[in-house]
Amino acid sequence: MQKLQALYNTDHTGLCAIGQRLGLKIHAPQSKVTVLLVGNHSAGKSSFINWYIQENLQKTGVAMETNTVTLVTHGQKRETLGGEATIQAFPYFKDLAERAGLVGSLTTQISTSRERAFPLVTFIDTPGLVDGDLKYTFDIETAITLLGAKAELTCVFFDPLGQALCKRTLDIVERLQIAASGQQGKVRYYLSKADTAGTDKDRFKVITQTTQNLCRRPALNSVAFEMPVIYIPDEEDPLANRVPNQIYELCGAIDETVQHVVQNSLNGFKHDCQHLLEKIDEKLEWSLRRKSRWFRDLVTGFLCLSAALGMLFMSLYSILYPPEDGYQGAMLSPGQRVYAAVYYATVNVFAISGSSFGTYGGIYLFALVVVALAIVGIGKLSRLGPTLTKAEVKALHHDKEVVQRTLENNFERLYRLYLGESVGDGAQATAKPSSF
Repeated sequence: MQKLQALYNTDHTGLCAIGQRLGLKIHAPQSKVTVLLVGNHSAGKSSFINWYIQENLQKTGVAMETNTVTLVTHGQKRETLGGEATIQAFPYFKDLAERAGLVGSLTTQISTSRERAFPLVTFIDTPGLVDGDLKYTFDIETAITLLGAKAELTCVFFDPLGQALCKRTLDIVERLQIAASGQQGKVRYYLSKADTAGTDKDRFKVITQTTQNLCRRPALNSVAFEMPVIYIPDEEDPLANRVPNQIYELCGAIDETVQHVVQNSLNGFKHDCQHLLEKIDEKLEWSLRRKSRWFRDLVTGFLCLSAALGMLFMSLYSILYPPEDGYQGAMLSPGQRVYAAVYYATVNVFAISGSSFGTYGGIYLFALVVVALAIVGIGKLSRLGPTLTKAEVKALHHDKEVVQRTLENNFERLYRLYLGESVGDGAQATAKPSSF
C-alpha cells in the first residue's frame, strides 16, 4: 500500500499532481483499513484492541473508561494526538468531526506494535452506549453514523449483561446497517465476553435473546444473520479457554477486509490511470479540433469583414468619384477597368432593385449585404478562443507518457506481489498482509 501511495503522491509525476493539472480530483488510496468498534458500555471494545495489538494502550474496566472517539493506529513511535493534531494527521476526518462537534472529543493513540495486521489497520474505539439522561460531549449518533460510512468494517459488540437491550445502541446499529445496505459483511455482530455467560445453556439463551431483540428491527432482520461468540483468551490458563471462542474469526475478518481493500486499491489505481489517459487524449483532440476551427474561423471572418469593408469603400468612392462617360469605350488601365466594372454592376443592381423594391430598394439591399457580411465576419473573429500552446501540448504528451509508464510498470508488478503473498507457496504463503 505504501508503494501504491507513492505512485499517487510523488511531486510533479504522481497521479494526484497530474490529475490536478488536468482539473481532475484524484485521491490516493488510504494506506490503512479503518475498523469501527461499536457497542454497549463495557462490551469489551477497548480490551479487544489491547489484545489485538498485544499492548495495554486503551483503558479497560467496568466503569465507563472511553468517553472520546479514539483512533488507534500504527506509527514509528508511541504518541498521543489531540483533536486538532488528529485532524491534521487524518484530514478526511475534518468534515466529519466538524459536523458532529467531535473535534474536542477526538484523540489518536499511536502504537509501534506490529502484531497481526495492525500496521495496515486503524481502529476507531467509540464510547460505550447507554440509555437514560447521560449526555455525551458531542452528537454521538451522527458521529458514529458518519464514522461507519468512512470505515471499511464495523464490528458491533454485545455483552451477556447488556445484550441488545439498549435502545440507543439499536438505533445507531440500525442506521449503520441501513447505510451499509448492499455491502454484505461490512457490519458484523459479536457476542463479547462469552466466557462470562455461564454454562452452555445460559450462553445459548443469551445469544437467542440478543438475536430476537435485534431481529425486531426491520433493518437488522436479515437472512443468514450470524453472531459469533468471542472473548479475550487467557494464554496462561488453558482451562479458562474451554468455552468456544471465535475471536480468531474476527481477526480473519479484519485480514479479509485488508485484502479486499488492497484489491480495490489496485483496481482503482488502474481505473485512475485510464481516466487520466482519457482526459489527456480528450484535451489533445480538443486542441487539434480547436486549431483547425480557429484557422477556418479566422479565414472566414477575415474574408467576410474584408468584403463588407471593400463594398462599403467602393460604394463611397463611387459616389464621391463617379467614372467618366469615356470609361466605357476608351482604352482603360486594368485598375480603371475593374473600377468601372464594379461601378456599373452596382448601378445595374441598384436599378433592378429599385424597380423591384422601390426607389431606395438598391440602397437597402446593399446596406443589408454589407451589414450581414460584417456581422458574420465579426462573429467568426469573436469566436477565436485560446488554444493550447506548444509548451502545453508538449506537457500533455509528457504526462501521458508518465501515466502510461506508471501503469505498465507497476500495475502487474504490484498485483504479482500481492498474489504472491496471498496464494504463493512456502514462505510467501505465510507472509503477513503488512509486507505489501
